[in-house]
Amino acid sequence: MNDKFFKLPPEKQQRIINAAYKVFSENSYKKAPMSEIAYESGISKALLFHYFINKKELYMYLWTNAIEMTRKAISEYKTLETADFFEMLKRSLLSKCALMRRYPHMYAFSLRAYYETAPEIQNSIQRNFTDVSKASEMTVFKKMDTSVFRKDIDLKIMYDEILYAVDGYMLKKYRSDCIIPDEIEREIIALIDLWKKVYTQEV
Repeated sequence: MNDKFFKLPPEKQQRIINAAYKVFSENSYKKAPMSEIAYESGISKALLFHYFINKKELYMYLWTNAIEMTRKAISEYKTLETADFFEMLKRSLLSKCALMRRYPHMYAFSLRAYYETAPEIQNSIQRNFTDVSKASEMTVFKKMDTSVFRKDIDLKIMYDEILYAVDGYMLKKYRSDCIIPDEIEREIIALIDLWKKVYTQEV
């Protein structure tokens, strides 16, 4: 990757990144044309290849960039500075919706990348996703106050169920082309409030 990319004005970097997220979120890795990314960015294809040697380099940069931006947003929203698991979920949601407003196609890109089967990137993404997910889970379980949960709850199953539900919800939103961060915040916060009642009250 050419360091000159990082010397571009921030708004131009963001335009290129957003264009790449958009094109890769709408196409498989193999079928996503670099020419379309260049067109969406408002630059020439030759200049795009000047910044990124090839499609794989750009794709992997987008992947690691998404993880890093998410990590920073989670930190800015002080997601892990509470022991309340459901408050963590809300802060994490707010941080990700803030990113959606700035990078509308980043989450869709991440979802598609997770299911990507192109051999030149599949293993790297799956391995990296597994490492990041395990580290995140360990941190959450270390931080959260487990005393408030019902005694008959398997916390690991609860954790997985909530993550699967949120991912399924987001996948449905993207497939219906209905990405409205304010609406997503409202609907998922309602789900989080429901989960809190289900998992922390005796029945």
